[in-house]
This record gives sequence, structure tokens and C-alpha cells, in this order.
Amino acid sequence: MAIDYAQSAKEIVKLIGGDDNVINLTHCATRLRFILKDFSKVNKTTLSRVKGVITVLESSGQLQVVIGNHVGDAYQEVMTLIHIDEKAAATGGAKVGIVSRLMDIISSIFVPFIYPLAACGILQGIISFLSAIEVMDPASGTYRILNFVSWTGFTFLPVMVAFTAAKKFNVNPFTAVISACALVCPDYMNMLTANKIATLNSADPAIHKLMQEALSNPEMATVLTQLAGIPVTAPNLDFFGIPVQYLSYTAAVIPIILMVWAMSYVQHFFERLLPLVIRNLFTPMFCIAIMVPLTLLVFGPIGNAIGGGIGNVYNYLYHLNPSIAGFVVGAMWMPLVTLGVHWGITPVTVGNYATLGYDTFTGLQASPVFAMAGAVLGVYLKSKNSEMKRVALSAGVTGLFGITEPAIYGVALRLKRPMLCGCLAGAIGGAIAGWFNAVSWSYCLPGIAVLPVFFKTGHMPQFLGFLLSITVAFVLGAVFIWLAGFKEDDEVQDQPEDDASQLLAVGESSPITSPLTGTAIELSAVKDEAFSSGLLGQGVAIVPQEGKVYAPFSGRVETVLPSQHAIGLRSESGIDLLIHVGFDTVKLAGKGFNALVAEGDEVTQGQLLIEFDMAYLAAQDIDATTVIVVTNSEEFSIINPQHHDVNSGDELITVTR
Repeated sequence: MAIDYAQSAKEIVKLIGGDDNVINLTHCATRLRFILKDFSKVNKTTLSRVKGVITVLESSGQLQVVIGNHVGDAYQEVMTLIHIDEKAAATGGAKVGIVSRLMDIISSIFVPFIYPLAACGILQGIISFLSAIEVMDPASGTYRILNFVSWTGFTFLPVMVAFTAAKKFNVNPFTAVISACALVCPDYMNMLTANKIATLNSADPAIHKLMQEALSNPEMATVLTQLAGIPVTAPNLDFFGIPVQYLSYTAAVIPIILMVWAMSYVQHFFERLLPLVIRNLFTPMFCIAIMVPLTLLVFGPIGNAIGGGIGNVYNYLYHLNPSIAGFVVGAMWMPLVTLGVHWGITPVTVGNYATLGYDTFTGLQASPVFAMAGAVLGVYLKSKNSEMKRVALSAGVTGLFGITEPAIYGVALRLKRPMLCGCLAGAIGGAIAGWFNAVSWSYCLPGIAVLPVFFKTGHMPQFLGFLLSITVAFVLGAVFIWLAGFKEDDEVQDQPEDDASQLLAVGESSPITSPLTGTAIELSAVKDEAFSSGLLGQGVAIVPQEGKVYAPFSGRVETVLPSQHAIGLRSESGIDLLIHVGFDTVKLAGKGFNALVAEGDEVTQGQLLIEFDMAYLAAQDIDATTVIVVTNSEEFSIINPQHHDVNSGDELITVTR
């Protein structure tokens, strides 16, 4: 049954504290990333049960709601329900550490265009592969057009970075884009090319002599200038006498992020300083006129040094022992994805493509992706539970295409051993990839659909080694979990496969009897807002006349709180019910309560579950009103709630799927 993401979005927004609690929202390949004002308002337990939600994490200063492949659908529906205050979004919510802050910045900047950029990489790989097998002629117009199209995303990467960074830092996005365009405009690129030619001339006497002979001929110099659009001499570039270092900003990342970050302060300064009548015109002008030269003079060299330094450190460690590097990456990549901090490696990989023309990290990173897919497909083969087999098959196939969150949260972490087996298989595959110096030749998210990106004519041993590494990782993932086995969690293990026949069909109803004797009242009338708002589920409340709680149906005890004042039940037909005696009763630490059942017990309708001392509760000034709510209300509608005096065993509400 297709998931109604419009309804899921409503529940998600309600359970994160409502629209007023949201500062900002972005999404990556599989998860919604909320920045909130108050994380204590989030009901993570109920939120994780919303249809379409795989799990909920709090990481990197964000509330991360893992959706899976349909995250785009969920994002669009949620955005229709919330209002983003751009100024508040720029300042952020809860105070977080510098590492978490950096991860948030990186993910917010790269996530919006990560798939289009990867698409350019895939196109590069495909035309390269077709050229290698002589299906497409590199000299043909078709190849040339597709080739420059495939490089466009990387050529203008600074423009995309500037646009998303502007949203993150609350800068006028078009001002940021114009500033980035200035750094890759034809005039600057021509001067950069001329500088490279001049440098080459001075370094190689033979080339210098050849160029001098060509340029000594006025007609030849004119032809060269007209054909190439390149100055015949390299100008000394300076700004008010300060020399400018010639740097290429094609595929630049860190210099652009620094530029837009600084621009946020420049823009804010002039917005406060300038009169309203000229503010909208002159603020962008000052931002462009100040930030582009400042980037050429300061942020460019600094960003280039930072990016080059980070890349050089990784590449140095990689070249010390590629197999060990592959083993470490293969073992640690899935835990990094689990924590949501894997985006931190993106500037390194993008920098490698810009400086080296290839990236080694992606070649190592592919093995843990395929290993995790193999591990969960191993679960599919070994599990005897139909529901787990369904989840594992779906997650495993999705993992093969590079989206591993459903496999991680839906299977691996749930059963624990598949996570360990996947990490071990990924480490072995990564070591093999390192041994063969496997690389990707353009940006991609590793998966079965992007294999051409790892191929390049003249580098067949690397490509075959890469194929070997992901094959070994995938097979070992399945073999390890088959040999190690796993203990299926309680939800799966304790439900026989024929339980599905007992579940309510759509439109089918089931009565729930009253667990207490007393007066039934509307849930909205109770004093606790979490219950009265329906946040924890739909139902009714009872003002008790005696201190006894009976089973309202036959089923199983899912939870008994240590303070014994609340119990969670699951009926044979799939209804989850919470019975919560009194408000603020948790502070009694169990005094005045006596639970007669334990978690995991099977109970029959009418069985006594809890006894409580009403006189003691009254003496402690505790309101004994008892709440009865269906906690998986998203699956049911509650009809015919009774609002009058009831006896235990009387029909209280009717639940319809």
C-alpha cells in the first residue's frame, strides 16, 4: 500500500513540536534534517512509528528523520506545512560543537545538488565506456557535445556552492552567484590561461623559443589571439597595487564557502548602514565589489591552502599503504553514515577530482556499500519471518543502488549482527580496492548504476580490481551473516507468521472494553497537554472509582514502567494500547502501585493487571485520572468513544483500521 506522505508530514510536524519549533529543514538522499529551537519538544518514540519513517536520530545539531528513497516526497509535503524564517535559519537553534556545526554546513551546502552533480559524473563514465568499446567516436560531434555537457556541473560547481551557501548563511543568493560567476568568467579564465602559458614558456626554453617565434610574427600573434581569445602576454594582476595570485576557481569549494560566509557580514553591515531608499541597489553592489577582490586576494589562497592541505593529508596516508587505508574506510564508512557525518568527506573527494582528475576515496567507499547490501540480502535468505524477509529484500536492493540507510536502520542495527558482518566484509573489500588502487574518475554515489564512472581507457587493472572488491564485499556480507546468524528482535521473533491473519483488515473494527470502573471523559479534558492534544494517540480518559486495572482485550504486555503506573499492551489484532494511571505519578517511584504482570506476558481479556491505592494517591495530591490511548492511531480511527459512567469490561471504544 502506497504511503500517504501528506498525512505522514502532518504527523511529523506535530511530533517535532509544530511549525513554531522549526528553524530550518533540508534533506539529503534519505533523511529529513531539521534544525529545531527546542529538541525537548520532540516525541522521538512516536515519531519513529509514523508511516514512512524508518528511524529518528539526533546528530550534528539536527533532528534527522530517516525516510529512505521517498525523502523528496516527504520533504515537499512537510515544506507546505512549515514556515522557514531565513534569519532564524541562519543563526541556528541549539548550541552544538564545532564539528557538528561543520557537518551541518557541509551537508546543507552539498545535499541540494548532489544528485545532479553525480548525474554529470555518470554521463562522463558512460561516454568514456562507449568510446572504449568503440561504440562512440571521440572525434564525433555527439561525443564532444555530451562530453562538455558532462563537465558543466564541475566547471560551474562554484556557482552551485555559492547558491546553496547563500541560503545557509542568509545571503542574497543572486549576489552570491554573481560573485562566484566572476571567478569563472571568460576574462579571468583567459588571463589564467595566459599566465600558465607564460609560466610554461619560462620553464621550457624550447617552448619559449617556439612561442617567441610565433608571437614575433604580428599576423600569427593576431591569429592566436582571435582564435583562442587568449592574451599574447600574461598581465600582472593586482588590486590597488596588491598582487593577485593566479588560481583556478573551477570546481573550487572552500574558497567559495569562505567568500559567502564573509559576505553575510558585509551584507548585514550595509543593510543596517544604508537608507532604505538605496539599500536594495547598493548593498549587492558593495558585496560584489568587496567580496570578489577579497576572495582573489585572501579567501582564494587561504581556501586553496586548506583544501589542498586536507587532500594532501588524506592522499599521503593513502599512499603509505592503500590496502590499510581501504580496510579502515571499509570498516568505518557505515558507522559514519549512521552518525550522519559522512558528508564531511565531500570536500576532499571534490578537491581530488579538481586537482588529480580522480578520487581514491570513492573507490574504497564502494565496498562497504555493497557489503551492507550483501549482509541484508543474507538476512533475506536466512530469516524465517515473512515481514523481515520483505524488509530485508527491499533494503538490500536499494543498497545496491547506493542508498544504504534503509538497510542500516531497517535491518542491520535492528538485528545488530548484520551491521558487524557488513563492516567486516566492507573492510576486506576495501583492502582489495586499495591493493588495486581502485579509483573513480568522476563524482558519484557508489552503486551498481554508476559502475562506468570507475572505468577509464588504459586503466583496466584498476577497474577489474574495483569490480573484484565490490563482488567480494557483497558475497562476504551475505556469507558472514549466513554463518554468524542473528537473533530476530522481539517484534519479529515472537509473532508467528500466521499472525497476519489475525490483524484487522482495512475497514474492519474491533471493540476495546474499559480497563477500569469510573466515569469516562473526553481525552481533550485531561490536564496533561501531551495526552489532551492527541499527540500520543487517540482515545479516552477515565476518572476511576476503584484502584484496579483490567486487560481490555487479549494480547501481550509490551511495556511495564518501573514505576508500575503505566502499561503498554498489544492486542492479537495489532492494536497498541497505553494505559496510564494518573499524572505526575512517576515521582512516586512505584509507591502505591502493584503491577501483577511483566513485560512479555500473555494476558486475557478481563485479567487484573495493576492495583493502585487511590487513598494514597489522593494524599500525595495526585490526580488518578487514567488515560487509555491507541498509540498506533495512525493505522486506525477511533469511533464511538463512551463519555459516561462505565464498569470494567463494558465496551469503551471501537477501533477501525
